[in-house]
Amino acid sequence: MEKKYRGEFRMDKKEFYIVDKRILPNSIQSVIKVNEIVQAERISKYEAIKRVGISRSTYYKYKDYIKPFFEGGKEKVFSIHLSLMDRPGILARVLDIIAGEQMNILTIVQNIAIDGVSRVTISIQTTENLLRKIEEMLEKISSLDSVKELRVIGSN
Repeated sequence: MEKKYRGEFRMDKKEFYIVDKRILPNSIQSVIKVNEIVQAERISKYEAIKRVGISRSTYYKYKDYIKPFFEGGKEKVFSIHLSLMDRPGILARVLDIIAGEQMNILTIVQNIAIDGVSRVTISIQTTENLLRKIEEMLEKISSLDSVKELRVIGSN
């Protein structure tokens, strides 16, 4: 929903993207580095900010908007949303790829196909931080001919 504030339009809805950290501006990468240092070394944010060499205002401007795809802990749960062509066996192929990467499927929600396209949401659990395997799995799934869309819609 859009709301008008002093002649400007502002979106209340948050939008999330998964991007490669290497394309982010230096200020954002520095905020990420501060968070990593604080987490790994258990030092104060102030000490980490000084060590990284950014201003406190830069850190506090962005800190609430930057979260790693997966945060600490052994078990990771994330969900993917798929638009699949209504063809026999396509969902089974997707599930085989997930199982082949040693990931557990927690839930599957599939809607009835409309105009030849079915929407599916799958919640997946991994037992280790397998970001590289997750990326490979997502690439394998999205390369299937009958997969029209694949989006990661959440993670813990």
